[in-house]
Amino acid sequence: MKPSELTYITQDIIDKGGINVTSPEMMDEVRRYNMDAVTNGARRKRMQMIQGIWLIVQIPLIIASVCMYLTLETISDRFAGLAGDFGMIMSYARLGALFLGLFAYLGLFGYYIIFRFQRDPKIMFLCSAPVMLTTTLGILITIVNVVSAYICEHKEEKFSEEAGYPAFVRLAVTTVESDARSIQDLTYDSIKERTKHWRSEGDEFL
Repeated sequence: MKPSELTYITQDIIDKGGINVTSPEMMDEVRRYNMDAVTNGARRKRMQMIQGIWLIVQIPLIIASVCMYLTLETISDRFAGLAGDFGMIMSYARLGALFLGLFAYLGLFGYYIIFRFQRDPKIMFLCSAPVMLTTTLGILITIVNVVSAYICEHKEEKFSEEAGYPAFVRLAVTTVESDARSIQDLTYDSIKERTKHWRSEGDEFL
Protein backbone atom coordinates (compact mmCIF):
# COMPACT_ATOMS: atom_id res chain seq x y z
CA MET A 1 0.00 0.00 0.00
CA LYS A 2 1.14 3.49 -0.82
CA PRO A 3 1.07 6.08 2.01
CA SER A 4 -1.42 8.10 -0.06
CA GLU A 5 -3.86 5.17 0.11
CA LEU A 6 -4.00 5.27 3.91
CA THR A 7 -6.72 7.20 5.65
CA TYR A 8 -6.37 6.24 9.30
CA ILE A 9 -2.79 5.02 9.53
CA THR A 10 -0.11 7.70 9.81
CA GLN A 11 3.68 7.47 10.00
CA ASP A 12 3.52 8.16 13.73
CA ILE A 13 1.27 5.15 14.20
CA ILE A 14 3.62 3.00 12.15
CA ASP A 15 6.58 4.22 14.21
CA LYS A 16 4.76 3.30 17.42
CA GLY A 17 3.88 -0.13 16.04
CA GLY A 18 0.31 -0.15 17.31
CA ILE A 19 -3.11 1.35 16.67
CA ASN A 20 -6.40 1.55 18.53
CA VAL A 21 -9.20 0.64 16.13
CA THR A 22 -12.35 2.72 16.50
CA SER A 23 -14.37 1.63 13.47
CA PRO A 24 -14.75 -1.33 11.11
CA GLU A 25 -13.28 0.85 8.35
CA MET A 26 -10.13 1.34 10.39
CA MET A 27 -9.94 -2.37 11.06
CA ASP A 28 -10.19 -3.12 7.35
CA GLU A 29 -7.40 -0.66 6.56
CA VAL A 30 -5.17 -2.01 9.33
CA ARG A 31 -5.72 -5.56 8.13
CA ARG A 32 -4.79 -4.65 4.56
CA TYR A 33 -1.75 -2.71 5.77
CA ASN A 34 -0.55 -5.60 7.94
CA MET A 35 -0.90 -8.04 5.04
CA ASP A 36 1.12 -5.77 2.76
CA ALA A 37 3.70 -5.11 5.48
CA VAL A 38 4.28 -8.83 5.99
CA THR A 39 4.54 -9.43 2.23
CA ASN A 40 6.86 -6.49 1.54
CA GLY A 41 9.01 -7.24 4.57
CA ALA A 42 9.44 -10.87 3.50
CA ARG A 43 10.29 -9.89 -0.07
CA ARG A 44 12.84 -7.30 1.03
CA LYS A 45 14.51 -9.73 3.44
CA ARG A 46 14.59 -12.42 0.76
CA MET A 47 16.21 -10.01 -1.70
CA GLN A 48 18.84 -8.99 0.86
CA MET A 49 19.47 -12.61 1.84
CA ILE A 50 20.01 -13.75 -1.76
CA GLN A 51 22.35 -10.85 -2.46
CA GLY A 52 24.22 -11.43 0.79
CA ILE A 53 24.71 -15.14 0.07
CA TRP A 54 26.05 -14.35 -3.39
CA LEU A 55 28.48 -11.75 -2.05
CA ILE A 56 29.86 -14.26 0.46
CA VAL A 57 29.96 -17.26 -1.88
CA GLN A 58 31.86 -15.48 -4.64
CA ILE A 59 34.95 -15.01 -2.44
CA PRO A 60 35.77 -18.75 -2.10
CA LEU A 61 34.89 -19.17 -5.78
CA ILE A 62 37.53 -16.64 -6.75
CA ILE A 63 40.11 -18.16 -4.42
CA ALA A 64 39.37 -21.62 -5.82
CA SER A 65 39.72 -20.38 -9.41
CA VAL A 66 43.05 -18.71 -8.58
CA CYS A 67 44.34 -21.93 -6.98
CA MET A 68 43.29 -23.87 -10.06
CA TYR A 69 45.00 -21.34 -12.30
CA LEU A 70 48.22 -21.57 -10.26
CA THR A 71 48.14 -25.35 -10.58
CA LEU A 72 47.93 -25.05 -14.35
CA GLU A 73 50.54 -22.30 -14.33
CA THR A 74 53.18 -24.61 -12.86
CA ILE A 75 52.73 -26.80 -15.90
CA SER A 76 52.87 -23.89 -18.35
CA ASP A 77 56.07 -22.59 -16.70
CA ARG A 78 57.97 -25.34 -18.46
CA PHE A 79 56.79 -24.08 -21.83
CA ALA A 80 57.53 -20.48 -20.80
CA GLY A 81 61.08 -21.55 -20.01
CA LEU A 82 61.41 -22.90 -23.51
CA ALA A 83 60.38 -19.50 -24.86
CA GLY A 84 63.40 -17.86 -23.23
CA ASP A 85 63.66 -14.84 -20.94
CA PHE A 86 60.70 -13.08 -22.54
CA GLY A 87 58.43 -16.01 -21.81
CA MET A 88 59.54 -16.13 -18.19
CA ILE A 89 59.03 -12.37 -17.75
CA MET A 90 55.49 -12.58 -19.13
CA SER A 91 54.74 -15.52 -16.86
CA TYR A 92 55.93 -13.67 -13.74
CA ALA A 93 54.11 -10.49 -14.80
CA ARG A 94 50.90 -12.47 -15.12
CA LEU A 95 51.36 -13.93 -11.65
CA GLY A 96 52.08 -10.48 -10.22
CA ALA A 97 48.91 -9.04 -11.75
CA LEU A 98 46.92 -12.01 -10.49
CA PHE A 99 48.02 -11.61 -6.87
CA LEU A 100 47.70 -7.83 -7.02
CA GLY A 101 44.14 -8.10 -8.31
CA LEU A 102 43.24 -10.80 -5.78
CA PHE A 103 44.50 -8.93 -2.71
CA ALA A 104 43.05 -5.61 -3.90
CA TYR A 105 39.68 -7.29 -4.46
CA LEU A 106 39.70 -9.00 -1.05
CA GLY A 107 40.63 -5.76 0.69
CA LEU A 108 38.21 -3.42 -1.08
CA PHE A 109 35.35 -5.88 -1.38
CA GLY A 110 35.67 -7.14 2.16
CA TYR A 111 35.79 -3.67 3.71
CA TYR A 112 33.30 -1.65 1.66
CA ILE A 113 30.83 -4.30 0.50
CA ILE A 114 30.81 -6.85 3.31
CA PHE A 115 31.58 -4.79 6.43
CA ARG A 116 30.47 -1.28 5.41
CA PHE A 117 27.45 -2.66 3.52
CA GLN A 118 27.99 -0.31 0.56
CA ARG A 119 25.85 -1.78 -2.24
CA ASP A 120 25.79 1.12 -4.70
CA PRO A 121 26.40 -0.17 -8.29
CA LYS A 122 29.34 2.18 -8.82
CA ILE A 123 31.03 1.17 -5.58
CA MET A 124 30.27 -2.46 -6.38
CA PHE A 125 32.05 -2.09 -9.72
CA LEU A 126 35.08 -0.31 -8.26
CA CYS A 127 35.48 -2.93 -5.53
CA SER A 128 34.97 -5.83 -7.92
CA ALA A 129 37.10 -4.51 -10.79
CA PRO A 130 40.48 -5.72 -9.41
CA VAL A 131 39.26 -9.33 -9.54
CA MET A 132 39.21 -9.07 -13.34
CA LEU A 133 43.01 -9.29 -13.19
CA THR A 134 42.82 -12.82 -11.81
CA THR A 135 40.89 -15.22 -14.02
CA THR A 136 38.07 -15.25 -16.54
CA LEU A 137 35.71 -16.03 -13.69
CA GLY A 138 36.65 -12.68 -12.15
CA ILE A 139 35.28 -10.84 -15.18
CA LEU A 140 32.02 -12.77 -14.96
CA ILE A 141 31.73 -12.11 -11.22
CA THR A 142 32.26 -8.38 -11.74
CA ILE A 143 29.47 -8.27 -14.32
CA VAL A 144 27.10 -10.22 -12.06
CA ASN A 145 27.90 -7.94 -9.11
CA VAL A 146 27.10 -4.77 -11.03
CA VAL A 147 23.91 -6.17 -12.56
CA SER A 148 22.67 -7.51 -9.22
CA ALA A 149 23.45 -4.17 -7.56
CA TYR A 150 21.35 -2.32 -10.15
CA ILE A 151 18.47 -4.78 -9.73
CA CYS A 152 18.53 -4.54 -5.93
CA GLU A 153 18.74 -0.75 -6.07
CA HIS A 154 15.70 -0.63 -8.36
CA LYS A 155 13.73 -2.97 -6.09
CA GLU A 156 14.77 -0.96 -3.03
CA GLU A 157 13.36 2.18 -4.65
CA LYS A 158 10.08 0.34 -5.20
CA PHE A 159 10.00 -0.79 -1.58
CA SER A 160 10.66 2.78 -0.40
CA GLU A 161 7.36 3.84 -2.01
CA GLU A 162 5.39 1.44 0.19
CA ALA A 163 3.92 2.35 3.57
CA GLY A 164 5.98 1.09 6.50
CA TYR A 165 9.35 1.18 4.74
CA PRO A 166 12.03 0.16 5.67
CA ALA A 167 11.08 -2.06 8.64
CA PHE A 168 7.53 -2.83 7.45
CA VAL A 169 6.36 -3.19 11.04
CA ARG A 170 3.11 -5.08 11.51
CA LEU A 171 0.77 -3.01 13.65
CA ALA A 172 -0.50 -4.40 16.94
CA VAL A 173 -4.26 -3.80 17.15
CA THR A 174 -6.22 -2.71 20.21
CA THR A 175 -9.80 -1.50 20.60
CA VAL A 176 -11.85 0.16 23.32
CA GLU A 177 -14.24 -2.23 25.13
CA SER A 178 -13.91 -5.06 22.66
CA ASP A 179 -15.52 -8.47 23.20
CA ALA A 180 -12.28 -10.06 22.06
CA ARG A 181 -10.34 -11.72 24.86
CA SER A 182 -7.04 -10.87 23.19
CA ILE A 183 -5.65 -8.98 20.22
CA GLN A 184 -5.40 -12.27 18.34
CA ASP A 185 -9.15 -12.80 18.80
CA LEU A 186 -9.99 -9.36 17.45
CA THR A 187 -11.64 -9.64 14.04
CA TYR A 188 -13.41 -7.39 11.61
CA ASP A 189 -16.71 -9.22 12.21
CA SER A 190 -16.55 -8.89 16.00
CA ILE A 191 -16.03 -5.14 15.72
CA LYS A 192 -18.77 -4.86 13.12
CA GLU A 193 -21.29 -6.79 15.22
CA ARG A 194 -20.46 -4.79 18.35
CA THR A 195 -20.84 -1.55 16.37
CA LYS A 196 -24.32 -2.59 15.25
CA HIS A 197 -25.24 -3.44 18.85
CA TRP A 198 -23.99 -0.11 20.22
CA ARG A 199 -25.63 1.94 17.50
CA SER A 200 -28.95 0.18 18.05
CA GLU A 201 -28.83 1.31 21.68
CA GLY A 202 -27.86 4.83 20.74
CA ASP A 203 -24.25 4.46 21.92
CA GLU A 204 -21.16 5.49 20.05
CA PHE A 205 -18.34 3.25 18.92
CA LEU A 206 -15.43 4.52 21.01
